[in-house]
Amino acid sequence: MTVGVLRETALGERRVALVPELVRAVGALGLTVLVEPGAGTRAWFPDEAYAAAGAGLVPHAELLHRADVLLGVQAPHLGLAHRFRPGQLLVGLLQPTLIPFLVCQWADQGLTAIGLDLVPPELSADSASAGWPMDARASQARVAGYRAVLAGAGRLSRCLQPWGSADSVFEPVRVLVVGAGPAGLQAIDAARRLGATVHAHELRRQQRAEVVALGAALLDLPYLPPVIDDAGLARALDTEQDELRRGLGEVLPRFDLVLTTVEAADRRPPMLLATEAVGAMRPGSVVVDLTAGPLGCNVECAEADTTTLVGDGVTVIGAGNLPAQVPTTASIAYAHNVTALLRHLTRGGGSLTIDPTDPLLAALLVTHRGSVLHRATWQLVLDATAAAGTP
Repeated sequence: MTVGVLRETALGERRVALVPELVRAVGALGLTVLVEPGAGTRAWFPDEAYAAAGAGLVPHAELLHRADVLLGVQAPHLGLAHRFRPGQLLVGLLQPTLIPFLVCQWADQGLTAIGLDLVPPELSADSASAGWPMDARASQARVAGYRAVLAGAGRLSRCLQPWGSADSVFEPVRVLVVGAGPAGLQAIDAARRLGATVHAHELRRQQRAEVVALGAALLDLPYLPPVIDDAGLARALDTEQDELRRGLGEVLPRFDLVLTTVEAADRRPPMLLATEAVGAMRPGSVVVDLTAGPLGCNVECAEADTTTLVGDGVTVIGAGNLPAQVPTTASIAYAHNVTALLRHLTRGGGSLTIDPTDPLLAALLVTHRGSVLHRATWQLVLDATAAAGTP
């Protein structure tokens, strides 16, 4: 079996799906590795490093033709003229709900597509869970959380670490992290290491314990329900969103740097911070919305890859694709997720086994054997078809 590493073409994307140090690990699974020239250049992995590790460098068209498995970061857009081979496998951070009709084309062509951004939280709760090694959404979120703190600190009017003299020590910067998923926890850790006083708002029981373990203080709001579990998060965001927005709006002026990370899979991020509340913060404060993207945002005035001023001088950063801004680390983390998936599919035997009855694999499969298996994506197709009317 042959694995092909695609060069990313999305604007601003600098990551690569496989790094040279893991080429031999993939080869040990009985797989031959091909790499498109320049695939790793923007993440500082030169072609020579891939060749030295044993990968073959082949042009784009040849790679698409020869590879049984295509590895990418973002979903490839290859044009209407390109047709995948039936049975060919595509692996990436596919975000299928953003491209439902492209997903349908993949199914029609017999492509099997696996989204490494689709590992359910219950299968990736900790390092002992089956899905943890493959959870690329979590690994990339951790990179984003780290980078978001640096982005916020770079715009903040004060240093995160307390400064002063023996007789006058300045007040430390107060940081609020809303949501303690992988991105939020990494942001908490980064801000704490830089010397800030960190609070976090989180409703889920396990994540609250992790916040405390990292040395941050829990911020509870008066209008919200008691602690919930993972399964109750989406329901709470539906029923308690107004109360959450109200509570956060009241406490925002107490903080200098706020980072929002609250989102649920296949849904619009809840709007948690109104523009009016953000504008009431102290001049020089900063808000970083890690969820700002095609599906929406947590902060009403945030826009992906855009920095704006609100009120009397509050900076709002719509984060966008933060992992691509740390391409070396993000690529290494993602390549480990890819390698774990290939190990799971080959069982070390050199041939791929796609088993839709495997609970983990069933959650990752977007298309297989001519069908769209990702329910939320298929529902979007059905809804669009119903709205347009059948011929």
